[in-house]
Amino acid sequence: DEAGGDEKLVCVPVDSTFPYYTKVDGKEDLPEIVFEQIEHFFTHYKDLEKKKWVRIGTWGDREEARRITMEAIERYEAEKAKGEEPMNHDVPGRED
Repeated sequence: DEAGGDEKLVCVPVDSTFPYYTKVDGKEDLPEIVFEQIEHFFTHYKDLEKKKWVRIGTWGDREEARRITMEAIERYEAEKAKGEEPMNHDVPGRED
């Protein structure tokens, strides 16, 4: 989007929470309509906000999601170790 790229991760709940996804182990286990619905949402969710836009990228796999998650945790820990408040900087409209 206009503020720069950011990844979105698709996750499914554990079996005990919602057994519908019991056999979902990767993106190949989900029907194509799920991806079409997600893409449609992210293509249009900023339509009413002026000067905002979205570009849909590609779908990664489970390993890419793990890598992205681990990199985010590492960035958080690095900021925390430097004494910075992780996740609170550069958030428009946020006053802490």
